[in-house]
Amino acid sequence: MTPEQKKSNRRMGLILASIAVVFFLGFIARMTFMR
Repeated sequence: MTPEQKKSNRRMGLILASIAVVFFLGFIARMTFMR
């Protein structure tokens, strides 16, 4: 694996992680506001 591939892999991981966090927070917010 070249350093370039590693860098793009890390960026992809960060993007996926942030998307997961946003979805998780949105889900929690919906559960709280629905009550």
